[in-house]
Amino acid sequence: MSLTLTTEERDEARRLIARLGELLNKAEAAPAPIPAAPPAAPAANGPVIGLFAEDYAEAAARLRCDVAAIRAVDDVESNGRGFGPDGRPVILFEPHVFSRLTGHRFDSTHGGVSYPKWGQKPYKKTQAERWDQLLYAANLDREAAYKSASYGRFQIMGFNHEACGFPTVDAFVAAMRRSEREHLLAFVQFVISNKLDDELREGRWEDFARRYNGPAYAANGYHTKLASAHARHAA
Repeated sequence: MSLTLTTEERDEARRLIARLGELLNKAEAAPAPIPAAPPAAPAANGPVIGLFAEDYAEAAARLRCDVAAIRAVDDVESNGRGFGPDGRPVILFEPHVFSRLTGHRFDSTHGGVSYPKWGQKPYKKTQAERWDQLLYAANLDREAAYKSASYGRFQIMGFNHEACGFPTVDAFVAAMRRSEREHLLAFVQFVISNKLDDELREGRWEDFARRYNGPAYAANGYHTKLASAHARHAA
């Protein structure tokens, strides 16, 4: 059995083949990645911003230290500002932490969010840029990204979520999005879990700074800033 095409059928077949070739050779733009959503959205009416004297007094009673010690850490870490103008918690994304938590697998391909050494590149300046950086990293590894940022008035790293009383980093970040009181409660639990209440109580700022801020505390004068802030609030 033979198949014979008419002239019109052959011309139509050629047109279809040519069109198929055009479609196969056409370079289509890849769709933009879907931004990784934060672990939980804030309440419809926004986060609860502000700490009251009663909040500080309750925290100081639990830590058995003076209120001035807590306010000193609050001042030095965030200048008493837990949320940005867009209603999201104040954060600082740490690419060197993200690099470590992801086994350095993104260092060569995504150097804007992952590099091995602290201080290798300057931090992003604005909160919007820092949140963009965090959400970009979350598209690569969601859990590692949220663990690699510090949050709120006391700038506690996400990887410390268990020390703050939260089983997952998602639960921790969701609390950080709700209120500044949650920031304070997380700080209190973190201090208790890490047995740092003695340092706060006794004003051992260098010892507190070493464990709270990390080994680079002396380079940025973290302990002296704490001492000055405590003296100011205690006056």
